[in-house]
This record gives sequence, C-alpha cells and structure tokens, in this order.
Amino acid sequence: MPVERSAGIIIFRNTPQGRKYLVIRVAQKHIPKPDFWDFSKGILDKGEKGLEAARRELKEETGIKKIELMPNFKATVRYFTRRNGKPVPKFVAMFLGETKTNRVKLSWEHDKYEWLAYKGARKRITLPSMKKATEKAEKFLKNYLLATS
Repeated sequence: MPVERSAGIIIFRNTPQGRKYLVIRVAQKHIPKPDFWDFSKGILDKGEKGLEAARRELKEETGIKKIELMPNFKATVRYFTRRNGKPVPKFVAMFLGETKTNRVKLSWEHDKYEWLAYKGARKRITLPSMKKATEKAEKFLKNYLLATS
C-alpha cells in the first residue's frame, strides 16, 4: 500500500497580545471539503529530508523565510488522505518555529490566513490529529519558557 509522507511547520510569533499561531485555509477550488484550515505543510520531494521540505513548503505557501526552529520538537501526525479516489495513509512530520514577521504572502494553494491565539488556532484547525499536534506545540512552548526563565 502506498504511503504519503509530508512535513510542515507549526509557525508562531510572540505579540504584545500573546503568542499567535499562523493557520491557513486551503483554497476552496482545490478541495471538496469547504473551510479546510491547516498549518503549512507538503509532500516531500524525492531525496528531500523532512525539515528541508517543511522549510520549503513554509516559504512557498506563506512567503515566510526567516524562522527560528524550536529544538527537540517534532510531532508526527497520521491520517488518511485520498489519491485517485482511494484512501492512502499519510504521515506528516510537524516541526515548530518562531518568526518575527506578521507578513504573509499566500500561494495559489491557499486563500485565507489568520494569526490566532492557541485556543482559536486549535479550534480553527480542521483535522483532529493536527489539533493534537497544536496541543503538543503549546505544551512544549510553555515548558520551554519555564525551563529558560
């Protein structure tokens, strides 16, 4: 059975109002399910490593180039997607990164974005397994801040 491998980055920025996560909506013309919100991610190119793909996808989908990756964070998200009408297992390596910019330039694949606080981002994200990755990221950041203060 074929397997699809992807990688992405849960991107956040710190603001005077608190930490905000970037969530993006897949353009409605590309999917049958309306209002599909996610983080930047995409399929690994041949020979590409997960982190390389995640950085490339972030740049392509949001225009964000400068990020600081959080050390020791990786969440593996599993779910099924459809290819040629058939279910295919998908494994997504999600990394965590901070950016200082609030400017986003969406690719043709996406039509909306929002910077949301944790609860809003978790609520907005469509896939339950990606919501769990959001929870893991928030917990990691809280523990990271405690350890570094």
